[in-house]
Amino acid sequence: MGLNEDLNERVYDKTYTCPFCKKKFKSSEIKKGKTTFIEMDLGLRQKFEPLQPDYYYAIVCQNCGYAGVTKTFSKLNGIHIKNIQKNISPNYVPKKYPLVYDAMTAIDRYKLALYFSHIKEGNVSEKAYIAQKLGIIYEDIGKEKEAQEYNLHAFNWYNEAYINEEFPILDMEEPQLLYNIAYLAYKLDKKEEAKKTIGKLLVRKDLSSILKEKVEDFSELLKHE
Repeated sequence: MGLNEDLNERVYDKTYTCPFCKKKFKSSEIKKGKTTFIEMDLGLRQKFEPLQPDYYYAIVCQNCGYAGVTKTFSKLNGIHIKNIQKNISPNYVPKKYPLVYDAMTAIDRYKLALYFSHIKEGNVSEKAYIAQKLGIIYEDIGKEKEAQEYNLHAFNWYNEAYINEEFPILDMEEPQLLYNIAYLAYKLDKKEEAKKTIGKLLVRKDLSSILKEKVEDFSELLKHE
């Protein structure tokens, strides 16, 4: 069995119902048990082989073109729908995606999700989450300029969400969001800001054991830079 055939065996077409046009469509998803966990990096990203699950979190309706991410795809309200109706193309031609998503396919799909997050006027935290994913995937393929552009968007939007949105924000409580902000600050060479935010987390008593360990590791890294 060749590499592509092996990867195809690990993925299947999952059926969704579009919350905008109400029609059914399919989007690729990795089968359970078909990836191996490798590590959780300092940015709390879980890495797997031979496929990265976060390449599959952007969903695109093949009927109307509406796109979103798994966390918020179905959460459309009347205002969102009205805003999408004004901006969506009535002449949408479905784009054919492969069963297995590589980095460029994932980037294309996340960019569509970001576009719809803008036009539906969704929560800024949603935009931050998508931008962070784009930054990560651009880093995967060595495109540092593009990665930093999206990291900066994610940093600014998460800061805005921290001020204006109520917790939990995209399933994150305050410590995890602050950690995200600190890590993005570090990647953007805003070292003092990263130290300040990690310092706030070091004194908290409500961290999970995993987050506590990462905060301590991050603090040690910052001390030596």
